[in-house]
Amino acid sequence: MELRKRTCINYYEPDESSLDEYIYCDKCEDLVYDYCAVHGPLLVIPDNHVPAETGFPQYVPRAALTVPRVFLHLALSAIPDAGLGVFSTITLPQGVRFGPYVGRESTTVYSTYCWQLYNERRVRTKVVDAADPNYSNWMRYVNCSRHWREQNLVAYQYRGQIYYRTIKIIPPNTELLVFYGGQFARLLGVNLKHYNSVDHYPFQVTGMISFFYSYIFLHGLVVRGFI
Repeated sequence: MELRKRTCINYYEPDESSLDEYIYCDKCEDLVYDYCAVHGPLLVIPDNHVPAETGFPQYVPRAALTVPRVFLHLALSAIPDAGLGVFSTITLPQGVRFGPYVGRESTTVYSTYCWQLYNERRVRTKVVDAADPNYSNWMRYVNCSRHWREQNLVAYQYRGQIYYRTIKIIPPNTELLVFYGGQFARLLGVNLKHYNSVDHYPFQVTGMISFFYSYIFLHGLVVRGFI
């Protein structure tokens, strides 16, 4: 008598993709793997390439030279005492990706230029610190939003690195602002109780005022022979 052959069953379960490999689609309002099949991938804008020998004086920070000049420029921030900020040169659509955020890796937070990274178990692993302007990129100059209405970027982790994504249409000469998170925002004087309030909305400088600031800043570089 022949025994019935038993079908071989493989109980191996493949590893699920880590949340680190998902991105959030604003239009679908859901996490999608790698990119949204309905609305397409994000528009990726890379940093301006900076050669090893820049030809600029040493006191011109390397991070400032990495700004994607066609799309963005540096100018005095509209936020009091914030120093430089990053402004749009042209209209930026929703769904533009900038990054990754560049800096020194550490396990300790030493400055407010740090972003925390996590592993697939949501355990803290390391931080990326862009405090050194010569070992980072232009994203260190993006200031913290003071209110949800002026926030136009969101920071997110993707495949072990930090990126910024535009969450709304950004008109020309508008400052790019991202929320740093509660801990760092509090250190910068952001009132977290009022952040999502409708009644408390800080003044936002756009248009010709930021264009004037950017002209003064860039004109100073031209006069000194930096550009």
